[in-house]
Amino acid sequence: MKIFKRIFFVILFLSFLQSCGYQPLLSSKNQKFSVVNVNIYGDKKLARSLANYFTEIENADNNLILEIIADKKKLVSNRTSIGATSEYTVTINFNVKVISETNNNVVFTQNFTSINSFKTSKVHLDTLRRENKIVDNSIKNIAEQISKRLSVIFS
Repeated sequence: MKIFKRIFFVILFLSFLQSCGYQPLLSSKNQKFSVVNVNIYGDKKLARSLANYFTEIENADNNLILEIIADKKKLVSNRTSIGATSEYTVTINFNVKVISETNNNVVFTQNFTSINSFKTSKVHLDTLRRENKIVDNSIKNIAEQISKRLSVIFS
């Protein structure tokens, strides 16, 4: 009987969301801006990874230019008693400037920083995979922050 009630409430909740006109805020069809050009400075691979999250959308109301200055630092944060590295700290920094293409006004400028630590592995390839996973997750989070900010500005 409890399972039936749970299923009933889930179906009721989902039907309520359908009927109230709920739409996700960050879906591409609600997006009122389009990134038409990206200028990259600093770490080009890192900046290109961030730029890949932004695509050009046809018939968008606001065409934007992104200027990205990317920087990544990897420091040893912990060593074992024999001096071998046991933990790294990766700092990723993006200085992002968003410019309107139509009138060349600066929409916003912000510095995004992500600091993460990860343990080393006995196999160097596993350590590199951990670092790449952390970098990719940080870039994705920063891209979401930028998208949310632009969606709020242009909504």
